[in-house]
Amino acid sequence: MRIKKIISVFIVSFFVASMASAAIKIEGKFKNWESHYTEDGKDKVCFAVSMPIKKEPSNLNRAEARIFVTFRTKTNIADEVSITGGYPYKKDSQVSVNVDNASFKFDVSDNFAWLANNKDEVKMIQQMKKKNELKATGLSARGNKTYDTYSLLGFTDAYNSAKNKCKK
Repeated sequence: MRIKKIISVFIVSFFVASMASAAIKIEGKFKNWESHYTEDGKDKVCFAVSMPIKKEPSNLNRAEARIFVTFRTKTNIADEVSITGGYPYKKDSQVSVNVDNASFKFDVSDNFAWLANNKDEVKMIQQMKKKNELKATGLSARGNKTYDTYSLLGFTDAYNSAKNKCKK
């Protein structure tokens, strides 16, 4: 029994220590956007992130919504655009994101949605750099339709900060 307890304490301590070394840090704040990163040795994950300036319906109880543009050094991932509405999405639905007249369809998995290919991600990021607003429409697993509006003020600076932080 004592050996099991020692092993359990060791495993928990190791897990907590590795989590602490991989804490998310803020690299910078840029109007409505922030640049964050986490690192584990030489491996880094960096991302630009923002919260909506308007969530509809306003009376719907849900966790915080966010949009991310992520860079991962270990897997050479760049410009990965993802979004969460703060709830589980309806299975096999899509999140529609509009930046001005450009429309993008995100595939869903539980609480997150991603663009299917990097060409669309690059195209969307180019639009985000030029425009002032982004609108995301999602459908929850319970059938509630949501409309989130994001300001793009500060996006380019947050994007460049995250990208530069994750350069090898």
